[in-house]
Amino acid sequence: METYNEETFPKPDCPSGYSWSFLEEILDEETFEQFGKWMSGQTMTLCEGRRYDHEAKEYRADECAGNPHGGVAYQYDLHRFLGFLGRYHQNLWD
Repeated sequence: METYNEETFPKPDCPSGYSWSFLEEILDEETFEQFGKWMSGQTMTLCEGRRYDHEAKEYRADECAGNPHGGVAYQYDLHRFLGFLGRYHQNLWD
């Protein structure tokens, strides 16, 4: 598994976090596979290119309208897994 540096690590490709296709590009194969296993049971979000406007009570297009990402891992979870939050990821099970 490769070691990643928080300062040079790419920013998320979606306002909600990192899409799976982007993760596959930026992580080495072993890290991507381990992260996928680690994410089993974790909460993710779905980027549909729209967000619900509670005041208007309807969906509205968002910044991903032309390119919805599908499943997206939250930045916090990826950074926690990679050890950017101060402790090695294998010690963090919640």
